[in-house]
This record gives sequence, C-alpha cells and structure tokens, in this order.
Amino acid sequence: MRLILEIHIIIVLGFMAVHGSWSQSIPAADIAFNTIHLENPSFEDIARPSIPPRKWLNCGFPEESAPDVQPSGDWSVFKPAFHGHTYLGMVARENDTWESVGQMLEKPLRKGMCYTFSIYLCSSKEYLSQVIPDSLKHIELTIEQRARLPLKSFTKGIMLRIWGGDVPCHKRELLAQSGTIDNQEWKQFSWKIEPQSDIKYLSLEAFYKTPTLFPYNGNILVDNASGFTLTACEEDEELILPPVVKFLQPIEKINPRLNQYRVRAQIHNVHSKEKITFYVNGKEMGAFDFDYDTHIFSTTLYLKEGKNELLIEVENDEGYAKDQTSVLIIEKGSQKKEEPEVAQAASTEEPASQPPGYKILPSLGYKNIKKGQIIRVDRLYFATDSSALGSDTSSFAVLNEIYAFLKDNPKVLIEVGGHTNGGTKKRPINMRFSNELSRARARTVAEYLVDKGIPARQIQYKGYGPRKPLASNDTAQGRIKNQRVEIKILSTDG
Repeated sequence: MRLILEIHIIIVLGFMAVHGSWSQSIPAADIAFNTIHLENPSFEDIARPSIPPRKWLNCGFPEESAPDVQPSGDWSVFKPAFHGHTYLGMVARENDTWESVGQMLEKPLRKGMCYTFSIYLCSSKEYLSQVIPDSLKHIELTIEQRARLPLKSFTKGIMLRIWGGDVPCHKRELLAQSGTIDNQEWKQFSWKIEPQSDIKYLSLEAFYKTPTLFPYNGNILVDNASGFTLTACEEDEELILPPVVKFLQPIEKINPRLNQYRVRAQIHNVHSKEKITFYVNGKEMGAFDFDYDTHIFSTTLYLKEGKNELLIEVENDEGYAKDQTSVLIIEKGSQKKEEPEVAQAASTEEPASQPPGYKILPSLGYKNIKKGQIIRVDRLYFATDSSALGSDTSSFAVLNEIYAFLKDNPKVLIEVGGHTNGGTKKRPINMRFSNELSRARARTVAEYLVDKGIPARQIQYKGYGPRKPLASNDTAQGRIKNQRVEIKILSTDG
C-alpha cells in the first residue's frame, strides 16, 4: 500500500476564496506599479490539447503529454472561460505523473517581502484522457500509438500547488497551495505569500489531495491569474516600499527658439515633495510640481546650448533612488548633423517592415528556393532562457524579411525550427526545458508572422532541442552556432 503524504514548510499568510483584496495598505495608484505581472495570465491561445498556452513552458513529465488549452472540446471539456476565451487544463494521473507549467517572472519575488496573489479554479464535470501504462512508460510512443490508448475518466478533485525556483520548472520553494478543487463553477482563490528566498521562476502544478493512499486521475481548470502585488506582512503594519523614479521620454520641446522644454518623470512610493531633489547641470532647481495622485513630476526649463544633464534624486524611510538623462541642443548655425535630443535606450518597438530585398537573408530570393531547403535565421535574438524577443531591433528586421517573402510567395509553406545547444559536461542541460524552449522560440517566430497577416496554413513550427547540433558544444562558439532558429521550405506550390 502506498501513501502519498508530502510535508512542506510554507509561509502562506492567509487564504480565502472570495473576491476581496489584500492590497488596501497600498495607495490605489501604486498597486499596478508595485505588482509583478505574469505573461499571458489568462492563458489565452488557440484551444487545443497537449500544448501549453503561449508564454508558459511545459514543466511536466517528458514522457507524458503537455497540459491543454481549453475549452477545445477534446477530452469532453466545454466549460466557458471565466476571463477571455481560453484557460489552462491540467491533470494528475494514476501512473504517478502530473502536469505543470511555468514561466520566468518579470522581476524576482524578494525574500522577506509579502505579496498577494489570486487565481480562478474549478473542476470539469467530464475530462477524458489517455494514461500511459507502466509497461510502456519508458518507450517513446508515436502520436498514432498514443491515440490508440484507451480513454479514462479524470473527474476526481485535485489541488493546485504554486512553486518558486531559480531556473525554469525548478521547485525550490512551495509558495502556496489550494485545497482539493471539486467545485464545478469558477471560484477565486487568494493568498498572501512571504517567500523565504528570492524567486525568479514560477510554476503552477496539478497534484493529488494529500494525504491519499494511491495516485488517481483528476483534473483542474485554471484561469485569470493576478500578478504578485506587494503588501504589508502584518495587518497593523504600514507598508513602506523603496522609492522609484524614472524620467518620461521623450522630453517635450515647447519653444525651440527659446530652448524651452517640459520635463516629466514618474515617481512612486514618495509622498512628500520635500523628498524630491532636482538638478540641472549640477545646480539644484526648486521650481517643479509633483502630483501625489498621478505620481507625475513636471517642470518647465530654459536650457543652454550644448549638453544638459538632468538628475532627480528621491528618498523615503526605506531607501534612495535616482534617475538621470541628458538633452543635447545643437548650437545655432552649427553644420553638425543633428543628434537625438534625448539619450534613450534602444527602442524595443517594432520597426516598419523592410521592402523585399532580403539583405539579411539573401537566400530567400524565390529563384533560389527549393523544397527541403533549410535557411538559418541570422540576427534573431531572444532574452536569456526565454522565448521573448530581445530588444535588438535587428530581430524585427529579419522577421520582417521573412514576412515579406511569405507575403510575396503565398504558395510557399515553411516550418520554423527552434534549436538549443547541448550544454557541456560540467554544465549539463535540462533536456525537458531545452525541448520546450526551442519549441517556444519557434512558436514566437510563427506567431509574429501570423499576427502580421501571414495565413496560419503557411507556417508550421517545431522544437528540436539540442538533437541537431551543427558544431561541438565544447566551445562557446559551437554552442552559439547550435542555438538557432531555422526556416525549412516544406513546399513551393502550396
């Protein structure tokens, strides 16, 4: 007889299944700013089985199918979403496996801080799926073989566990868990969470009610997750957060002839104008306005020709912050090519589509294309361990070349293939994460092209993980070469 009994030390400061809020100690205008937001928190995607929603990685068992985007009608799940159009469906199985998804947080949850988090949960009255028997568990089944497995009922109640970790799918700390979910109508569940370590990655996991004698088949539906909002750890504690300041760009030119400019900045967690100090070219300036409701700092300045340095310093009882920028005013009569007036980070906005010419991918010229041809997508960059496109504008330039090619050649069908490197002996890779990451990156490219107007029928995508290296993974250059996205021509005549 087997007893499933898991014990975790978990700091969850309160639990409720109502529509209330734990964030009353934060001013309303600060709530959004002091919230760590999830990507695709409503699990929106094309409803289909065994593929997790976009922006979420499959953290389940590699030999088993991935969680579902519901209501797809597959597995007899038809319940409408609570928010948006789709939601996440996960199961726990009688063969001692269960499903899970995860993603990287936009910024870490901090040790010793407290956060509120809520999510909507229910159970489907019907949920049919296949279970791989133990005798076949270590055999890689084809799609056809999986389809022939008998359907079983997954109607028992299971629970949701929320994990935090240092890397994708890492279960370092159990942050919160629900009770057994057997309600068939959507219900909000909320927690106050105090991490015992810094948390960079989040995982949502379906699991059996504990304790239980044997693993069993059950389902849980998940929708409309909130972000993690900072809150006071004690009810009578005043929440004081470190100050934050950021200049708003671009700085507005009011009167070019007089070099008159309007400067604005956003300041949070500061509730006294006396805690704000503003400098222009090293000189403190006392003439400025600060709106406590909108958190907007504003002032009008007459600047000198040449480079002007602007600095804002803010403080409160919890800390200090500053931001600085510069405004360059070209001298009158100067023949020097005009520079941008404000020093800004490289834009992450999508640039306009380039005309056909294929300067980055010259092999896209249609006369050179043939079925089976594979084209490496150069100058395509992703954030580390993520399927999100990096801020380098060349990524959009090369994607726009692919878009222009497919638009001009509607009969061409392609496969977008994602590949990762194989790690090293000293730093082996997580095979499951590598497979999911390669697939997610290929999917990002495919979604970009479809969102711009390419018919979905023209594009397939697939993740190959580290299985098709081009070079040795023993060198950094080899690993860079192996981590890539490729375009494969499936057909030139539709």
